Amino acid sequence: MRGEGYQKGKSQKTCRNDDGKAFGRKAAPMSYNSLYHFKTNILIVICAMFFLSGCRSSSEKPRTTNLDAQVVSFQHKVHAKYAEGFRISYHKNYKLLEILNPFLGQADTLRYALIPRKLADQIEVPNALEIPIPVRSMIATSTTHIGLTQMLNANEVIKGMIGAEYVYSKDIRQRIKQGKIVPFPMGEINKERILVMQPDLIMLSAGQSSQLDNYRVLMNSGINILPNAEWLETTPLGKAEWVKVMAALLNKEKLANKKFQAVAERYQELKKAVKNVEEKPLVINNLPFKGAWFVSGGNSYFARLLKDARANYPWFDTEKTGGLRLGFETIYEIGLRADVWMNPGTATTKEEILAVDPRLKAFKPFKTGEIYNRNKRMRPSGGNDIWESGVVHPEIVLADLIKIFHPEILPDHELYYYQKVE
Repeated sequence: MRGEGYQKGKSQKTCRNDDGKAFGRKAAPMSYNSLYHFKTNILIVICAMFFLSGCRSSSEKPRTTNLDAQVVSFQHKVHAKYAEGFRISYHKNYKLLEILNPFLGQADTLRYALIPRKLADQIEVPNALEIPIPVRSMIATSTTHIGLTQMLNANEVIKGMIGAEYVYSKDIRQRIKQGKIVPFPMGEINKERILVMQPDLIMLSAGQSSQLDNYRVLMNSGINILPNAEWLETTPLGKAEWVKVMAALLNKEKLANKKFQAVAERYQELKKAVKNVEEKPLVINNLPFKGAWFVSGGNSYFARLLKDARANYPWFDTEKTGGLRLGFETIYEIGLRADVWMNPGTATTKEEILAVDPRLKAFKPFKTGEIYNRNKRMRPSGGNDIWESGVVHPEIVLADLIKIFHPEILPDHELYYYQKVE
């Protein structure tokens, strides 16, 4: 089902071909075949995919732009305060959503005009893909998207779930069981079934731009594709603030502002509560893998949580936003004197840790029992709530860490996402 005036099978509206500036950047006039084989140039691939999905040919007469067709009052608005990956602005009769750097290692911007359904055939916003709002049906490609809809009381908008076997949410699992949500296995894109469903939107978990290759047929059919880059955010509140993107798509800005403000205020209160703590426990994280040990970089999401919880983390000074590959010996020396060991893979018992490497029993946290993992809320199938509700509730994650590092600060808090590895 599409918006008013939509003709089934019609390509979605985008920038004009002769404009040469899809999503605010120059696009080289090349054929699809040459672009497709030239995958080393990510920027050109992105441009080609989106041009083929909706732009008109230069011989087709463009529809008249009519930005003054009708003034729409957007009473409630959202804006990014902590997130660095998106911008939202409000205009006379549309919202402009800009996804900044949507793909890993790619400096680029995708522009989306969010237009009220009743005006979808009257307005054309230059240099932007157009999405009729509110979005009524969506296929989620990551369980993190569930956290966004759940916070907005809008799980009903999800009509398809890729990686359904890894869902934690009781409500989403029930909807799948009732046939209200079509389940897709992890990594599977059943294009034929999706074409029959005709969702308003497919929300990607942005990674490499080559992902778009798998969605070319769907884009050509007029199905909107929107990369969600929340996972590239390096701050907990920045990641959680992507709920505002979902709110703009669903016209739920008022609710998003209210709920996110409560999260941000509580997070800041917790930071302030440990601000003057003098004794900071020495923390290590993760497990070795094939002779190497990957730890969180100093500018990563998890490192920021550790810093805000007032832990002593050996790699705070590194600039990496992702993982650091270190030798086993480097971690081993620190592990002998560390106070707390966080996130040892998927381990729930000490025996599982020793099965990885028996030498780990020499670590101080192994002897004292100060090992914690974020798998307290986890389904037998692997669905973990920290990757769903935890995405939009970093204040609870932070409270867990403060309870672990400084239990005297939060004496009444019970661990929610974390549990001790016995």
